[in-house]
Amino acid sequence: MLSFVRSVMNSFVQYKLRTALLLAALLVELAYETFMPLSFKFIVDFAIVPHRYGLLLLILGLMVTGALASVVIGIYRDRMFAGLGSRIVTDYYRRMFGKLQSLSADYYHRVNGGDIVSRFNNDLISIDAFIMLIPYAILSVLGLLLNVAVLFVLQWQLALLAVIGLPLCLIGPKLFGQKAYDASYKLKEEQADIAVAVQENVSAQPVIKAFGLQPLFIRRFDDRMDRYRSLSTRSSFTNFLIDRTTNMGTMILNLTTICTGSILAFFGFLSIGSLLAFSAILISLSYLVAAITWLAPQFIQATTGMQRIRELLDERPSVADDAQAAPLPPFERTIEFRDVSFGYSVGQRSLNAISLTIPKGTYAAFVGASGSGKSTIINLLMRFYDPQHGAVLYDGTDIRQTTLQSLRSRIGIVFQESFLFRSSIRENIRLGKPEATDDEVMEAARSAEIHDFIMSLPDGYDTDVGERGGRLSGGQRQRVAIARAIVRNPAILILDEATSALDPATEAAINKTLQRLTATRTVISVTHRLASAEHADCIYVLHQGEIAEQGSHRQLLQRPDGRYKQSWQKQTGFDFSDDGYHVEVRAERLKLFPIFSDMDDAFLHNISRFFATESYANDRTIIHEGDPGDKFYVIVRGKVEVMKKDGLGDSKRVAVLSDGDFFGEVALLRNIPRTATIHTLTPVVFITLQREFFRDLIEQAPHLAALLESRSK
Repeated sequence: MLSFVRSVMNSFVQYKLRTALLLAALLVELAYETFMPLSFKFIVDFAIVPHRYGLLLLILGLMVTGALASVVIGIYRDRMFAGLGSRIVTDYYRRMFGKLQSLSADYYHRVNGGDIVSRFNNDLISIDAFIMLIPYAILSVLGLLLNVAVLFVLQWQLALLAVIGLPLCLIGPKLFGQKAYDASYKLKEEQADIAVAVQENVSAQPVIKAFGLQPLFIRRFDDRMDRYRSLSTRSSFTNFLIDRTTNMGTMILNLTTICTGSILAFFGFLSIGSLLAFSAILISLSYLVAAITWLAPQFIQATTGMQRIRELLDERPSVADDAQAAPLPPFERTIEFRDVSFGYSVGQRSLNAISLTIPKGTYAAFVGASGSGKSTIINLLMRFYDPQHGAVLYDGTDIRQTTLQSLRSRIGIVFQESFLFRSSIRENIRLGKPEATDDEVMEAARSAEIHDFIMSLPDGYDTDVGERGGRLSGGQRQRVAIARAIVRNPAILILDEATSALDPATEAAINKTLQRLTATRTVISVTHRLASAEHADCIYVLHQGEIAEQGSHRQLLQRPDGRYKQSWQKQTGFDFSDDGYHVEVRAERLKLFPIFSDMDDAFLHNISRFFATESYANDRTIIHEGDPGDKFYVIVRGKVEVMKKDGLGDSKRVAVLSDGDFFGEVALLRNIPRTATIHTLTPVVFITLQREFFRDLIEQAPHLAALLESRSK
């Protein structure tokens, strides 16, 4: 709590003049509020009792003048503090937002987005609410001290009794303050968890609806609400206890003091005016104590909010500029990984002693299965993370010795999922180079081959793309992202699965654009789709964090049992129509599927004509667990997840399938229900074979029918 007080005081000290004027205005208000109850003594003892009419008018005049002055100064104080309080809260917003920009990628993997937003909303708003109450807190505390001093002037014995009884009013904060603080902190943590859950639920609505998960998530949210209700009840009740015990102490103090004062006045030890003034000041004192205890819950909530904000502000980025870091000179020769090892968590290695060199002007592609370390290569190149062992060097310089800004200014990157900000197309492209002129923006759009489309829109480059670019198609978003990377004229262009989330026709068109753009740059591509890497100067095949193979496309295909060759055979053998929406499969490709491996080429060629093409968008459920099995599926392009229900009825991911993978072969042999749910993770193109077509063909080849029947048993 003391750290919160120090933080707030430091915030006010930054604005010395405004704070001094504020304190002066508060002192004027305090003087008037103290004079008002004390005026009863002067009115009764010095004006009414001795019948001094002139003095009575003077006292009343001073009271009216003081009231007017207090009102005028109070309005000025309110206006001044409104501006000062807003400045202080705005400073916190700026510091927090600036801190988020400096934090490394690992922070965003550790902390949920909803929790971060909650610190900006719930936590900072509780601080904002308390800061606006600070003038009342100062008036209450100073008024309490000043009124106690006045009581001693009026009648020190009675004042001493009041002071001795005053701790009764503060017993509530003493007994329940820490409990209220703990309960408030836990409540804020739960509020952050709720924000995370709601944010995730909104994003996952297609999956939730596709799998019929609404009852499950409602049940989980009800359980969370039970916890929230319990924590909220505890937090509120402890705050009520603070207020209740304070009121009880104030009541006992008032009764004791007024009874004693009345007896003293009866026997002449205290004047009537002093008794009235004493009683009025004591009642004012009670209100001040009540105000302080009313502020206590606000103070506790603000303190817990400040603790969570300090946790953010005190976070140290794991990747930051070294004190001796220098700007990176223009890229001239090579990018080198020298014995690099890295893992995202203890005991796990994403890269293991990787060493490689990428000369300037070459095209390097990294391929491999999910989890092989492809994305980690990009994370280290961009210095989102630093290696645990070894070094990444640009022209022989360890990038840890260069400034982050200069390093990233040399690079343009196109991600798999193109994030566009809710702004115009022009501004989204210009983000690649904030100082870019309109002509440079348009030239980048022409290079990305989207200029003509933009000009066909009613608002042209000023068209709002909507939230996350939702008003544009996937291909259009990706072309805007390419333009954003190109406008900075980067020496190094990184492609992170840049086309894997697109439909085949759009992918083919954008690949042609990329091939043209990458001809004059150093290009580093990460992809699981080998056709995108075919023209690379060097292809690195990653497996379990190590380089399993490397070489050109032709060299890698010459290895009889190489991983690249196996993957190439798996992903090829499909012929797309010009529009990308019709696929034919070759007989030699069918022979690679276990169910067709023993069939002759003529028969496979006959079967290939019965495969149909099916295309699905992202976030679509293709098969539900328990559906009748009537088709064999081959993934030509895209990714799907395989989900199975556990004993509690929750769906769990058991596998991810991509280009060249297949499922449902048992459906060709036996009519049994599907054993898993298949859900698309990207746009997907399948070729499918209906069971009835397959069975008709098999009946024409009795020897194959017997073979398949023996396999199915």
